[in-house]
Amino acid sequence: MIKVIVTGAYGKMGREVVKSVLRTEDIELVGAVDAVGEGTDVGALAEAGSSGIVIEKDLEEVLTRVRPDVAVDFTGPHSVYHNAMLYLKQRVRPVIGTTGLSPEQINDIVSYSENLGVGGLIAPNVAIGALLMMKFAAEASRHFPHVEIIELHHDQKLDAPSGTAIKTAEAIIEQRGT
Repeated sequence: MIKVIVTGAYGKMGREVVKSVLRTEDIELVGAVDAVGEGTDVGALAEAGSSGIVIEKDLEEVLTRVRPDVAVDFTGPHSVYHNAMLYLKQRVRPVIGTTGLSPEQINDIVSYSENLGVGGLIAPNVAIGALLMMKFAAEASRHFPHVEIIELHHDQKLDAPSGTAIKTAEAIIEQRGT
């Protein structure tokens, strides 16, 4: 059984991760952390039924107490770097869906991960459609002299431009070699 905590559990993506973890065999939700919603049952919050797991604020305490194998992080750019280093320090594999990390911070996380021998994942977007769109945009950019990235989001979207838009632009630049 893979033991998982979700940080940013109160947010839109955090709730979806909680719901998926609760519905997946061989994965056990053992903790939920967020700066808001302390004491809220995350299963009920995610409309997956009561889980007995409540949101807590102190990430380090939760990591020490529940000893997860994996931490799924959908917090925000203000805390994700600190969180990632804390996960790795405690030998917890991070799965980071939060955007806003600088290239230097990503390099720090990757280096620390490699030095400790602890795997992890940093993904600017976890939706297959978005990942394919980024790949297609990069490929198409070789054939078009001008590119424009246009975004449309729900009114709760916290980052603009989104991490997906930034990663799409980076992929286009890399493909063009400029």
